[in-house]
Amino acid sequence: MEIRNSFWRGMTLEGQSILQYQLPGKLNDKMSVTLFLKGNLMKEANGCPERTTRILFGERHEKHLVAPLQKHKTAMIEGRSIWALPARPEADSVFLEKKGVYGSLRFADCIPVVVVSENPFDWCVLIHSGFIGTCSRIAANVLEKISKRTGREGIKLSHAWIGPGIGMCCYSRRADDPLALLGVREFPSECIRREGRLIFFNMPKAIVTLLYDMGVPLSNIHQTEICSSCNPGLCHSYRRGDSTERSFLLARIFPGCHNQHHWWEN
Repeated sequence: MEIRNSFWRGMTLEGQSILQYQLPGKLNDKMSVTLFLKGNLMKEANGCPERTTRILFGERHEKHLVAPLQKHKTAMIEGRSIWALPARPEADSVFLEKKGVYGSLRFADCIPVVVVSENPFDWCVLIHSGFIGTCSRIAANVLEKISKRTGREGIKLSHAWIGPGIGMCCYSRRADDPLALLGVREFPSECIRREGRLIFFNMPKAIVTLLYDMGVPLSNIHQTEICSSCNPGLCHSYRRGDSTERSFLLARIFPGCHNQHHWWEN
């Protein structure tokens, strides 16, 4: 895989597919955001964040990686050493502003959401937005919490990426499923399609609406438009049988100009 556009770059290195988000302005020199998709490294890690850390950083592995226990809720934790492995606090989003700390989340059909800004300081937030999380407006809840630190202007000047996840083409629930009824109530009408006894939901588009409603300009919201279920050779998909393996979203704010970059950050 070798794909490039103005907002993200995909490649395969030594049997591991990765997606690098291309950050705006000078932010590429200040932080990195990488999504590890299917490949040798993620197969070996088998969805375990501790094992992923050892694989990526070696036996003398990085001690400051935050990898929360994801519960499909709306809690956010800050990227601080106190929450780093081996601690596993429950949360579905990680807010980074401190240098020297890595944030991470895991995905298999749920939607990775990344929001970054350099206003009024450099910050990055990683969000795990599955069906329940999207119904619970996790992206909006997270940005509301961040706005208390940055002010509304920080949100208006931010940029967002919506990564590979299951699309409306593949995500459906039976019409009599209570969760489907929740989705019908919470999703914008244009994000819902009925076909017989099934209701299809467009999670990426619903997330775009949430981000826009919170003040992120539409021109600053970028979608990779890759369906994880339609691309089982590239993405992990729970609905396609990946019960334990996961894609791994990893981000950090660089500690300084003399910092040594890792191979996935180059």
